[in-house]
Amino acid sequence: MRVPRVRAGALRGEAYGVAFEVRMDDHRLLSAVRACFPPGWRVTRRSPAVVLSLEHETRPMGLALEVEGHLAARGLSHAQALDVLESELQLSVARLARPEVFVHAGVVAVEGRAILIPGRSGAGKTTLVRALVEAGGTYYSDEYAVLDGQGRVHPYARRPSVRVRGGKERHPIPRGRGRGPVPVGLVVDTRYHAKGRWAPVPLSPGQIVFSLLANTVPARERPAEVLAVLARAAQSAQGIQSDRGPAARTARALIRLARELAPSARPAREIPGRARRSPPRGPPR
Repeated sequence: MRVPRVRAGALRGEAYGVAFEVRMDDHRLLSAVRACFPPGWRVTRRSPAVVLSLEHETRPMGLALEVEGHLAARGLSHAQALDVLESELQLSVARLARPEVFVHAGVVAVEGRAILIPGRSGAGKTTLVRALVEAGGTYYSDEYAVLDGQGRVHPYARRPSVRVRGGKERHPIPRGRGRGPVPVGLVVDTRYHAKGRWAPVPLSPGQIVFSLLANTVPARERPAEVLAVLARAAQSAQGIQSDRGPAARTARALIRLARELAPSARPAREIPGRARRSPPRGPPR
């Protein structure tokens, strides 16, 4: 059961050409809600393309989140509600943004080229991205690789978040973050396993595109445009696939490899590994 609607406030913004509005019935949430907005957002007077609402309920006790009038979650604590709001808002922008193409991926830059780690939430992207930054990489994103029409990666410097029991743990944006677009240098298809062994095998350009496509937000809405952008991104990239263990060890190996593959590092050695594996899993259904 919801408490009577009382419009305490609404915040409107725009990011990547997508206007949005967040409505809430508790003015104390205004500052925290603003912190959930996508990187680079600005104030706008445009009519919103997406509207989200946070309202208190009495049964179950807590906050409910609606996205475009559809209930997304209920019975949430303030911290949980803000986590879900941030995820849903940024996903909405990623889905509607044009001409940019958003890929679920962690991103750092090394020697002026991006390392992309495609994967959905819970795949360990943030942990590996943080380890890569500590090993010398430049932070671009822990959630989305934002590709322009040429296949270059732009910064999406949001606060890194790590899943912990009971929610998410937020970390400050690293100081040494990217400031401009860079070409893709290396695509890393990897998953964490407690006993995982780092044994990378190379991916073909087609497999690189397939790995990115499986994690691309607007893949179904704009298939032809998305494929063209991913193909341009893959032109300048090499790809590897492997399970991994501890993030710090994997990060050091990736930094070394990225530096050896950089155009200024001649001659670049071949990527070590066995025969190529079968292509990664297909696009989500």
